Amino acid sequence: MPLADDCFILHRFPSSEKSLMVKCYFRRLGKQTLWVPEYFTFQRFKYGIFEPFNLLKVHIESDGDILKALDTSECDCSFPKVARNFQRFIFLSKVSKTVLRFAREADEEIFKLLQNSLEIEEYFSFNLIRFLLNFSSILGFSPQNLKKPGWVNLITLSSCGDEEIKNPYCVFISPQEFAVLKKISHPQTRPFNVRKKTGEGLERFFYRFLEFQSQNF
Repeated sequence: MPLADDCFILHRFPSSEKSLMVKCYFRRLGKQTLWVPEYFTFQRFKYGIFEPFNLLKVHIESDGDILKALDTSECDCSFPKVARNFQRFIFLSKVSKTVLRFAREADEEIFKLLQNSLEIEEYFSFNLIRFLLNFSSILGFSPQNLKKPGWVNLITLSSCGDEEIKNPYCVFISPQEFAVLKKISHPQTRPFNVRKKTGEGLERFFYRFLEFQSQNF
């Protein structure tokens, strides 16, 4: 039975018979694979409408485990603007890859995070950390439980004991990273420039947390 849902385009790639396969995050259906039949033959759809970072309403029907695109409407086509700003492109690419890799079930809050990411035009390192923080919080991360820097237990977010440090669930967060994370975790904090090394360290921390969560829970 056909239905319509809003979706954020995460990734796309050509398929057989001049069709297109699209990885999307839907508002109600969550992360799904969308099949666009004969996309490169008859141009039933507007050119470029399934580019990454576009937000649109798709009319779909179920075709086994894959959804089939029937029509589109209400497109917020962000890709042309994003493509002209390399830093914004990198930011949205990391956002999309994070959701593509770690999102599980449908969640309205994740869809809102994707929507909000399209409004970011500066302070990309700050906003990526805030995105990772909010996304991880949806999946169980609690910044309130993180009390101090050093070796952190990814299960409890408390300090690792000396005998635990070599275990895969312990990860190091530096004092500089800890201070920036605590500051960004306050919703009232206005965006600021984050040092490259600190930003990269916090990215590693969250990816380790998300990877650990996906493998063990």
